[in-house]
Amino acid sequence: MTITKSNLPTEEQEQQKLIQWLKIKKIFHFAPMNENKQSFSNRGVAVRVEAKAKSMGKVKGTSDLVVMLPNRILFIELKRARKLLKSGKLSVSHTKVSDEQKSFLRGVNGFDYAEGCVAYGCREAIETIEGYLR
Repeated sequence: MTITKSNLPTEEQEQQKLIQWLKIKKIFHFAPMNENKQSFSNRGVAVRVEAKAKSMGKVKGTSDLVVMLPNRILFIELKRARKLLKSGKLSVSHTKVSDEQKSFLRGVNGFDYAEGCVAYGCREAIETIEGYLR
């Protein structure tokens, strides 16, 4: 099969696959919805929504998923496993982790009972979770 951009899983698809696995395994989890979809349709509304969200505790860079394990809380920043380069070849480099995401993960890792990590794709996230369950 020829690899094209359209048949590489997106970050969203990777997360949906991970959520399915977590549900099957009956592992408690949630996704802090930290996006402001209003920014695509109305800039003025987006600014007001963002200001309100920040006043209510929204933190820029919050991880995509929080996974509750018996002796650990995992904060997983999920990234696309691979991406297609303009040349048509698969990249070996990974999607960029923003400075805000790095800062959030450093903060999480300051606690003995929590672990913040970046997982490149569903498979890597599952391996990380299973490692803590052993």
